[in-house]
Amino acid sequence: MRYSLRQDIAVEPVIAGWYGWSYLLPPQTLARFVRNRFTSIIDSYLSDPQVHATAVRQRKMHGGPWVHAYEHYDRIASWYQAAAPQRERLGELFEAIRQVEEEILPRYHGECLDPVYQELPSALAGRLEVFYGRDNRTADYRFIEPLMYASEYYDETWQQVRFGPVTRDAREFALTTPMLEYTPDQLLVDVPLNCPLLDLIFRGGLTEAELADVTARFGLTDQRAELFASYFEPAPQPTGTATGDVLEYVGHACVFARHDGTTFLVDPVLSYGGYPGGAEHRFTFADLPERIDYLLITHNHQDHMLFETLIRIRHRVGTVLIPKSSNASLVDPGLGGILRRLGFSRVVEVDDLDTLDCGSAQVVALPFLGEHGDLRIRSKTGWLIRFGERSVLFAADSTNIAPTMYAKVAEVIGRVDTVFIGMESIGAAASWIYGPLYGAPLDRRTDQSRRLNGSNFQQAKDIVDALDPDEVYVYAMGLEPWLGVVMAIDYDENHPAIVDSDLLVKHVRDKGRTADRLQLRRTLRR
Repeated sequence: MRYSLRQDIAVEPVIAGWYGWSYLLPPQTLARFVRNRFTSIIDSYLSDPQVHATAVRQRKMHGGPWVHAYEHYDRIASWYQAAAPQRERLGELFEAIRQVEEEILPRYHGECLDPVYQELPSALAGRLEVFYGRDNRTADYRFIEPLMYASEYYDETWQQVRFGPVTRDAREFALTTPMLEYTPDQLLVDVPLNCPLLDLIFRGGLTEAELADVTARFGLTDQRAELFASYFEPAPQPTGTATGDVLEYVGHACVFARHDGTTFLVDPVLSYGGYPGGAEHRFTFADLPERIDYLLITHNHQDHMLFETLIRIRHRVGTVLIPKSSNASLVDPGLGGILRRLGFSRVVEVDDLDTLDCGSAQVVALPFLGEHGDLRIRSKTGWLIRFGERSVLFAADSTNIAPTMYAKVAEVIGRVDTVFIGMESIGAAASWIYGPLYGAPLDRRTDQSRRLNGSNFQQAKDIVDALDPDEVYVYAMGLEPWLGVVMAIDYDENHPAIVDSDLLVKHVRDKGRTADRLQLRRTLRR
């Protein structure tokens, strides 16, 4: 008998006790999130858990700094006390960054920066480069990221996964609640997220001896070993491998394509199966092919680079294509370094308008503006894939704030047959993601003016008119209920994003072309 993980078992990534996502992996950004966000959340909760209990029941408070597992006070308090040494170590790094930003660099206004290297706190000495901006007055710095990962502040013993069943499509918001064992069917396992044992589990087809070996290597005994065994079921019989061409919307910003035998998956966010009452015909992990030749990521937001999906499909992936970035800053850590430490061995960085031959198709990286709060972030790109004579653009959340850019892009790449475009036209304030990384908080008026917006109707219309596609699909709206684990959007028919996307669909259809706002799953071409 061989065994595979049940389709309804989620394996959630955990870093330093919190739901794992890309800004928690580099130690420098983790230190900022722990001090500037998580500590205040837990201090508030321990002071008055009833405030959190009241807040999480109100839809308008969704996505705020609230502990959702509010009824587990003693468990959370005990975990928080036990994690004090971890916070203390990260606090050293936080304080070193603060000294550089607030005390050391502000003293320099154009003179030689060589003395700075003698002043750096020990946590950052030898791990930073300092320099001036083009005004020759403002000193700045970048991390030498491989040395940060090699430091004592990057500790894979702080990484875990939490096994547990999924019982419905809707997922509870996870970014503000410690990832503990709250129910008897949840199991935390101490294991680095890049551990090959996870690939063995996700690949499935384990013999009894292999499953017993994994259990032992995870350090599970007695009741915990029995619980772990309950997550597995007899491996399903192999099914025939599909070979035909297909373009299939998977949900949110995720699209699967196969062309002449080469497979592509863009911005992977997948749902689970195997539980009653789920949305019919949704695309789950079980629908993936054995091999994903190319995995494409548009940008470093948690709903496009979801660790929970990435670690589960890692064993299937050949090459990961990502936008190129050399900033190595707090707000723009290197995607390549993150993915390699997540266990992906072949990661290729691509710059604007670079073209790559990828099996039977060609991939072109296109400029991506907006949706990042006016911060200096280069880790973002739109992907154009040429499948033979047809071209498909995955624009993600690109905001057409430079109205002539797509016309100039069209002069280089020609017209596009199919466009996927995100239209979350009123996004969260930039501080919702980036606030813990700021040197100082923004005032409310400024913060609200710098939102993580996708294109509105006029901006999207200009993109469509410039590229002249036959098909336009609005996507990446967070409409699928399982996106609630990392997003906090409540739509109604009057929400600006719904109004704007309805207008775009009508505009395209009035031209006699195909258009729709996508949700759940849709096979667009075979």
